[in-house]
Amino acid sequence: MESIQITDKEYDKLIKRIEFYDTTRNQLLTFSFTSVLTVLGVSLAIEMNLLSVWICLIPFFLIIPFTARIAYYRLASAHINSFLRKFNSVNMQFELGTEFVNEGKCRHYKIIAWLVNHEMVLLGLATSCIFYLKYIFLIDEWNFWNYISGIVPLILMLVVYIIADSTFAYKKIVNSFSKEWDQYLSRRKNECKK
Repeated sequence: MESIQITDKEYDKLIKRIEFYDTTRNQLLTFSFTSVLTVLGVSLAIEMNLLSVWICLIPFFLIIPFTARIAYYRLASAHINSFLRKFNSVNMQFELGTEFVNEGKCRHYKIIAWLVNHEMVLLGLATSCIFYLKYIFLIDEWNFWNYISGIVPLILMLVVYIIADSTFAYKKIVNSFSKEWDQYLSRRKNECKK
């Protein structure tokens, strides 16, 4: 395969981008937890009726776009990491070494990894639980619309789960990008032969 080197300037730029993604992702999580738990705390404390109970689902307007942003940052980080592993392996020894020396040594690593990567799902679950807790006790007689209304939080939770889970398998994503970088190198090599 053709050896392609990247400049120090490009390497620094990409590392800064990964740092930005990590920092922003953590800030989004902190803001999300603070905001959502505040709204849920207020929701628990006040009296509601069948109309005002929908306020409990307002956090989904924050949870869904922030989940998408966090998933995008994971995907973008995997994209950059796969590129740097392929084109600047000298400076990526830690990343390359994690294939063999991974973090999965902890007995409950899979559970921890799932929880860390599905934090927004847990916020959505808390939001849905508060809605149900309030909503169910407000209904005197169940009808068709009550059942339909009860499905709304489940649909919102499903959306959050699908988005969050789309980038859960980080290693698979990096490996998929790596294969595409190999194809890119092969294409470049063929073009150089012409």
